[in-house]
Amino acid sequence: MVTKVKALLKLWGGNDKPARSDEHHGTMESGASYGASDTGLIAAMRLLLAVSALIFIYIDPLEPDRFVTTTYTTLGLYVLYSLAVYILALSQAKAMRTLRAWTHWLDLGWYSLLISLSSGTNSVFFFGFYFAIMVAGFRWGFWSGIRVTVASALAFAVIAGLTTPAPIELNRFLLRPTFLLVIGYMVARRGRFEIDLKRRLSLLKEIMTVSNPRFGTGRTIGMAMERLRLFYDADHCLVVLFSEKSERYTLRRASRADPEASVQAEVIDKELALRMLVPEPHEAIVFSSPAFFGLGNSWAFDTASRERVEFSAKMVGLPSLLDTESFVTVPLFYRHEPVGRLYLTARRWRAFREPDAFFVLHVIEQIAPVIDNIRLVDQLASDAAEQERQTIARDLHDSVLQPYIGLQMGLAAVCSKLRAGGRVSDDIDTLMEMTGIGISYLRSRLSGLRGKTEHESSLPAAVKRFAARFSTFTGIPVEVLCNGDIRINDRLAAEAFQMVTEGLSNIRRHTSSPRAEVRLACRNGRLELRITNEEAGILEPFTPRSIAERAKALGGLAQVRCEASNTTVTVEIPL
Repeated sequence: MVTKVKALLKLWGGNDKPARSDEHHGTMESGASYGASDTGLIAAMRLLLAVSALIFIYIDPLEPDRFVTTTYTTLGLYVLYSLAVYILALSQAKAMRTLRAWTHWLDLGWYSLLISLSSGTNSVFFFGFYFAIMVAGFRWGFWSGIRVTVASALAFAVIAGLTTPAPIELNRFLLRPTFLLVIGYMVARRGRFEIDLKRRLSLLKEIMTVSNPRFGTGRTIGMAMERLRLFYDADHCLVVLFSEKSERYTLRRASRADPEASVQAEVIDKELALRMLVPEPHEAIVFSSPAFFGLGNSWAFDTASRERVEFSAKMVGLPSLLDTESFVTVPLFYRHEPVGRLYLTARRWRAFREPDAFFVLHVIEQIAPVIDNIRLVDQLASDAAEQERQTIARDLHDSVLQPYIGLQMGLAAVCSKLRAGGRVSDDIDTLMEMTGIGISYLRSRLSGLRGKTEHESSLPAAVKRFAARFSTFTGIPVEVLCNGDIRINDRLAAEAFQMVTEGLSNIRRHTSSPRAEVRLACRNGRLELRITNEEAGILEPFTPRSIAERAKALGGLAQVRCEASNTTVTVEIPL
């Protein structure tokens, strides 16, 4: 099984190919992306410190006490350098983007030079090291701050040992490097905390930004996985899901070699899935192998109480199963029910920490409602599309099929007359007129589908025009009665018009009624349609399917009442 998982990961890009040059997204950038907006402020502070140092030693010239001209010249050049950097920062020049990565090292060099030209351990320029350390720590993070701190301490010790006039003040010689190391370490830690906080906020913002309903759930989940993988610089981000309805297990994977693979879910064996789902549903695990100076950590947490729990023996095989040296895994829930698990893995040594597990849980809590909303939008869109298909089907049945049936019946009558030797010119003219009306109606429907139609402004007028044509073609007189003013929107008017045409068509096809009546009314917040024919003797109840479906789609109801002298189809639709 372990071999199968390793082969599966290799097949999916587990060979750890070098990352692309553009792989490091905004969430993977160092403090530069967050310190860019502070570039002008830092340049201004550098210029202020340089000018202040020049003014102070000019007012109280205790220093420099040797190499006076050289020291003043060097300090003046540093002021000019600070001014040039400030101008570049304000102009947002491209050169500043490259220079920004080296300014703290250049500051370290400038202050080392000034210390070497002044009083060594007693030099007032010693405090300039703190500025370089703060810039490195707060802009570039912990390790950059530590490197500048150690370099500053070593530079001060070497310069003080070589340039300080004898005898050397041992207390200053030891105390100042010690303060540099202690304060530099604290600044670097604080800088790492600030940068991590900004990166986490940036990740949450990015994940919420990429969540777009038009992408669908698959791409949204995949993009969130890739953002999370980039944030931790992990080799893989794996999501194992199981579905009780379909009884299948799927795996999504975002890797360093193939970030787009997470868009598609792969079906995996049940045995493999169960081994990856071996932790308890509420357990989060952080694991680091003893690959770095023999140190390694394995923690298991209860996500509800956030308390540590015993690392079960059955979870010991997970690193070998995943072919990784370090990983963090958290459970996935959907509507408070466990549905799977997320893994972040790294084959080279990468120390995941306890806060990482809870931050990943926080990311999942943020993205879960968005994915749920996308699912809901997809479902609503599917339902709307299905409803639209049903509407189009009813329209085709009522406006295309019915006229064709009438045309077929008319052609059959013409053929019968021709065989009997009768005159058919009038009948053909009538059929041609019916065909022209049908074509015009079809064109109007097609224009409506393209969004170019103008709906009937008055339902009663449209019904009366249709009733007049219906009476002309069928010989069945139709009376249209309207009770009060009927004010409804265009869509409802179009649907009501289709119900009337279907009802009258049913009278012609299924009855021998000599006349028909259509009543329109708006009462008590409802649109009422009544279509009555005078044929008696229909006792068995029936429901016209097309009319009933249209009424139901609009939240209404269609009923048929059969009496001794007539049959009435009643439709009520809420407004």
